[in-house]
Amino acid sequence: MVVENPVINDVLIKVIKEINSFSFSEISNILELNNIKIFSISIVKKDSNNVVCNINVKSNHLVSSLNLLRAYEYEIISDHNEDNFLDELKNRSRYLDKYLNM
Repeated sequence: MVVENPVINDVLIKVIKEINSFSFSEISNILELNNIKIFSISIVKKDSNNVVCNINVKSNHLVSSLNLLRAYEYEIISDHNEDNFLDELKNRSRYLDKYLNM
């Protein structure tokens, strides 16, 4: 019998989204459709405009999950070694600057 250890690949994702479009069920659906096991979702901070939420997950494919959350307009505010989204944006920006300065 194999017993999974829930601590392995345990990741905390911190997101922020506008309060009017924030939804626990949407976050759950996005991640579960991507085969991500969710341990917990909790609101850390809420003001009149935004909700900050912690999502504790078990994931082997974190990058695809982060990109999927971004596609649904959840801003990822936690840092992850696997996530190269900002580096790609910087590279694209440099390329655009180079193109515009020709």
